[in-house]
Amino acid sequence: MKLKIYILILALGAAWSLQSCDNDDHDSIAVPVELQNAFSSKYPNAVNVKWKGKSGYYVADFYDGYETSAWFTQDGKWQMTETDIPYMALPQAVRKSFEATEYHTSWRTDDVDKLERKGVETVYVIEVEKQNQELDLYYSGEGVLIKKVVDTDDRDDQYLPAPNVTLTDEMRRFLDTKYPGLKLIEVDVEDEGKYAGYTEVDIIHERFGKEVLFNKNGEWVLTSWEVHFSTLPEPVKNRINDTYPGQVDDDDVEYVEEATGCTYYLIDIENSKQDVKISADGQILN
Repeated sequence: MKLKIYILILALGAAWSLQSCDNDDHDSIAVPVELQNAFSSKYPNAVNVKWKGKSGYYVADFYDGYETSAWFTQDGKWQMTETDIPYMALPQAVRKSFEATEYHTSWRTDDVDKLERKGVETVYVIEVEKQNQELDLYYSGEGVLIKKVVDTDDRDDQYLPAPNVTLTDEMRRFLDTKYPGLKLIEVDVEDEGKYAGYTEVDIIHERFGKEVLFNKNGEWVLTSWEVHFSTLPEPVKNRINDTYPGQVDDDDVEYVEEATGCTYYLIDIENSKQDVKISADGQILN
């Protein structure tokens, strides 16, 4: 009985330690020996290692060629490593892709991160700024732009895999069948809007970053991905240019295919409160 109480006290102490150190304090905290050993095995060349508690995780800040942070669960399982790298350390394919966009010429590059996360592909995040706008551009190692995310804060846990979110066997079979050769980038849950509670799966397929959405029953709802306005069918371009002249940016177009069989282009119109749905033959659907 005394042993059980002692173990419980240790567990509560560890949890309290993580919560109480959940701040920007750089004072290193004590971590279990097993975690230290696992860390040393994964990063044998790490120096200046400092541990902290953050959002319920053990986080090791260290230097291993670059400034790096590795995140572990309380039971010592690795979840993510975020490495702050210089721009020129990006893969050549990523730099080439980024430098072909307006973000390279018209925005300021603020920061570059390499993200390694459990169970998914490595991605590179380029943070760009323009006046009061901030965006995170997610790229695969092959230079595919996966997604653009508005950067609203400086939380350093924003890249973490969503806890307790997994793909069911049915979801995996669907993805492997419909998108053979896919690369899994991220699995998350929509937290707001029409699809709140739905599972969002980011993949790379045929050199497109695609977002696949499943409902709460695990059923496929739709898939969408960005396309350039210049590649749209002529009826679509003509209709948009006639109806909304000069109000569409090249990067503000998505192609959507729904489980219902309906397919369309979703186009962001400047100064409009809603996107326009338009079929391949140029018919506006909303």
